Amino acid sequence: MTAPIGVVFNPNSKKNLRDPARFDRLQQLLGDDGVVWRTRHVDDIAAVVHDMLDNEVPYWVADGGDGAFHWLVNVADQVVRERGKGESIPAIMPTNSGTIDFMGRKAGVVGDAESLLTELVRLTRRGEAPERVPIDSLRLRGVHGDWSERPGAPFERVGFATALAGIGQGFFDKFYANGRLNGVGVLETVGRILASASTRARPVAFLPLPTSLRCYADSVFEQAHLHIEIDGKPVPLKHFRVVNAGSIDINLADLFRLFPMAAAPGVIHVQVGDPDLLDVVRQLPRLMAGKAMNFEGLIECPATEMSLAVRGQGSIDPVIDGELFYGLKALSVTPGPAIEVLRVVGQR
Repeated sequence: MTAPIGVVFNPNSKKNLRDPARFDRLQQLLGDDGVVWRTRHVDDIAAVVHDMLDNEVPYWVADGGDGAFHWLVNVADQVVRERGKGESIPAIMPTNSGTIDFMGRKAGVVGDAESLLTELVRLTRRGEAPERVPIDSLRLRGVHGDWSERPGAPFERVGFATALAGIGQGFFDKFYANGRLNGVGVLETVGRILASASTRARPVAFLPLPTSLRCYADSVFEQAHLHIEIDGKPVPLKHFRVVNAGSIDINLADLFRLFPMAAAPGVIHVQVGDPDLLDVVRQLPRLMAGKAMNFEGLIECPATEMSLAVRGQGSIDPVIDGELFYGLKALSVTPGPAIEVLRVVGQR
């Protein structure tokens, strides 16, 4: 009988580099009820997906956070389409082992990796089926620019939340560079961006402040020059500091609640606009309260498609589920497939 649980394990993640014995510990925890597949690079995931599909493994586990979940979903989506056998992506359990873990929060997955796997093993041994929660996704399709590393190559991803340009995209560059990848790091990065941006306003602009402070937020508030259409209607702006989309309402480290309109099934929540610093500061309490943003010129609405094309120089460098991609000249965002997430409750 095929083992019912397949764990996709990345030995190069920080937690696994700190604890090399963790692979053996997870396999021992699963016993005969599961297999831990070691993937040293994202390119290794495809072979694992083929093996799990061939062996009809019903429960998949992404050992990591939102990034691990993102890569497993995307490789599985590609493999399933290439095989052409009418297969679908089996239910996947995130293990809440990442920075933000918004997928686990959305699906109601509670506990750390070991306690979640322990509970999943207990359920399968008792012949009980774990609850499956369908989660709406985004489908992003585009093309790389002629100046990129893959000129003219197609781009396709499945995701759940994306910052396509502007402040959201720039925030993640700063957040990962900060090195403190948790809720405290989110607050630190937001504080540094706002402090830096405020140095450009009078009378602070005339103070002899360090260049590192004064210039820290410049790339974050840089305008993106794009042509954008929402459901086929051109957006009457040419420059943007906000271009975001989400398929689900997001809880960002219990600090910010984003894309509330995406709580409705079958639509994406899109945000486009060109706010200044004061506009951004005014939005923070609204985002913390889970409310839609509100500033002059903002377009924020449920939609079924948003398309972007670069005007002149530059590129679209989207952040998708916290993963960074670069060098696109055009991109469309539409609702994607519903992804089933295993809702398992381990130790709190």
